[in-house]
Amino acid sequence: MRAVLSAMPAFLRESMATMFQYRGEILLWAIWGVVYPAVAMAMWSAAVAGAPGGHEIGGYAPRDFAAYFWLTMVIGHICTAWDVYELGYLVQSGKLSPKLLRPVLPVWQSLADNIAYKVVSLGVLVPIWVLIVLLTRPQFGIDRHAATFAVPAILMAAIINYLWCYNLAMVAFWVTRMEAIGQGWFGAGLFFGGRLAPLSIMPEPLQKIASALPFKWVVYFPCEMLMGRLSDRAIWTGLGNQLAWVAFGLVVFCVMWRMGVKRYSAVGA
Repeated sequence: MRAVLSAMPAFLRESMATMFQYRGEILLWAIWGVVYPAVAMAMWSAAVAGAPGGHEIGGYAPRDFAAYFWLTMVIGHICTAWDVYELGYLVQSGKLSPKLLRPVLPVWQSLADNIAYKVVSLGVLVPIWVLIVLLTRPQFGIDRHAATFAVPAILMAAIINYLWCYNLAMVAFWVTRMEAIGQGWFGAGLFFGGRLAPLSIMPEPLQKIASALPFKWVVYFPCEMLMGRLSDRAIWTGLGNQLAWVAFGLVVFCVMWRMGVKRYSAVGA
């Protein structure tokens, strides 16, 4: 751990410099993180207007949908991860080999890249987020108790998504193509993470499936907490589920990394 702490500042400086070199690409990715929730926000607001009574759907009025999907923008950005695509390229190209010679695991360099991207893109995203708030006037109902646990909930959400995305990425040690796996992971996150619609208005069987997967605890749970729609018991249950997914993810990471590196070395790396 001492090696990691000493290496991370250098990793972050390198990652920040790299991100500034690819400003155009960073801008496009950042804007894409706004476009999809904005479309969903407009779609559900229109659906409410066309619903019987024109007031709400499943307890969500237009301003509630505005708040919910605005939060998915922000939390989605904080929790974004892409190693399910990146690690496959490193394994297939052999570029993972020099990274394995370092005294710290490659996952820490990837984490530095992840943090740097989120920090650099904030310069573009924050003004857009503020503009959307001014235009849509979202309605938040967070109380003091929920606000107390908002930061640890969002932090654990980011850890869950990054950790499990990296765990899935390590499948690249056994397969040759990761694109379909990555798209499947992204699609499942949209559907079971509450990015297409709040899970509470989805059919009950799908809600039960979502509760057994990590995606719900990445986006939906923090969003509902920040909207003040969860009881104290639901908040504690959610935090417990998040902690369990973090712990389980660390165990899976340790097992898969050891097995994967052995296989990678055995095929000529």
